[in-house]
Amino acid sequence: MADADGPCPRGIRYVQVEADPSRIRELLGKGNSMSLHLTCSRGRSTARAAALLAALAAAAPASSTILTFDQVRGASAGNPVIPTFGGATVPLDYGDRVVGSPMNVPGGQFTYGQAGEGFTPNVSVEIFSGAASPAGAGVTLWETGYGDLSNVLLANNASNFLAVRLTADPGHRVGLFGFDLAGWPNSDYLIRGVSVIGDAGLLFSQLDVLVEGDLAGPRHTSFLFADGLFGSELLLTIDFSNLGGGQHDNIGLDNLRFGQDPPPAGPPDGGGPVTPALPEPGTLSLAAAALLGTRLLRRRAKRR
Repeated sequence: MADADGPCPRGIRYVQVEADPSRIRELLGKGNSMSLHLTCSRGRSTARAAALLAALAAAAPASSTILTFDQVRGASAGNPVIPTFGGATVPLDYGDRVVGSPMNVPGGQFTYGQAGEGFTPNVSVEIFSGAASPAGAGVTLWETGYGDLSNVLLANNASNFLAVRLTADPGHRVGLFGFDLAGWPNSDYLIRGVSVIGDAGLLFSQLDVLVEGDLAGPRHTSFLFADGLFGSELLLTIDFSNLGGGQHDNIGLDNLRFGQDPPPAGPPDGGGPVTPALPEPGTLSLAAAALLGTRLLRRRAKRR
C-alpha cells in the first residue's frame, strides 16, 4: 500500500491497492479478509479504479448465512414448514449446516438472508435462554412490535439471558459478523450487556446496552463486526437480567449474520435452489467511492 503523494480535497478519498486482480481473488478465495486502506494520490486513472471494482466484485463470495427466523414447523401431520407466527417454537434444525437459500428440509424449505461471507455447511446452531429446560430451549418467535424488525427471536420470561452457540466442524472456524436487537412494544430498554466468548475467552463485551425500538429514534440497535469474531465455537449472550422478569421477552434478536473459515468449496449441494450471486454491497460502495474520488481529484487539477 503506497502512501498518499498529494493532498486530498476535503472529505474525498479513494482506494489505492498494490495488488493485481488475480492475487486479490486468490486471497479472498482462501477465506482471508482484506482491509482496504483509503489513500489519496494524483494521476490515478478511473480505469484503474474500475479494474479494482471488477476484481473485488469477482472475488467476493456470493452469499452468507443470516438467520431471519421466517419459517417454523406446523403441528399438523408431517410438521410442514410454514411462515412464522407469534408464539411459535424455533425449529431445532433452523440455521444448521446451511448450504443455500431456500434450503430443502423435512417438511418444506427454510430461507436465509445473504450478505457476503459464504453459506455455512460446516456450522451448527444452538439457541437457548436461562429458561431452558428438558421440555424446550426457553425461546419463542414473534412477528411484529419489536421496533422495525419482523419475525424476531426472544427468550421466555424469567430467563435473564438469551444465547446463541455457533459450533464449527473440526478443521473449520465460525465467524460472527453482526445481529440486530429491538424492544417491545416499540420501546427502548437499557440492558445489562452483550458478550461473545470464543476459544481464547472473551472476544467482545459491552455493558449498559441501549436496545432501541421506540418511534422517536432508531428503530433497532445493530452490532456489526466488520472483520468477524472467529473461533471453533462462539457463544453470544444477551444479558437483560437487570430488567424485571416479566420484561425478559421484550428484547428481540434478529438478522444474526455468520460465516465460516475456510468457506465452502465449490457449489452447494444437498439443498434447494440458491439465490443468484451478487457482489457484496460494502465492496461495491467502497469501489464506487474510488471512482468518485478519482473524478473529483481530476476536476480539482483542471481548475489549477
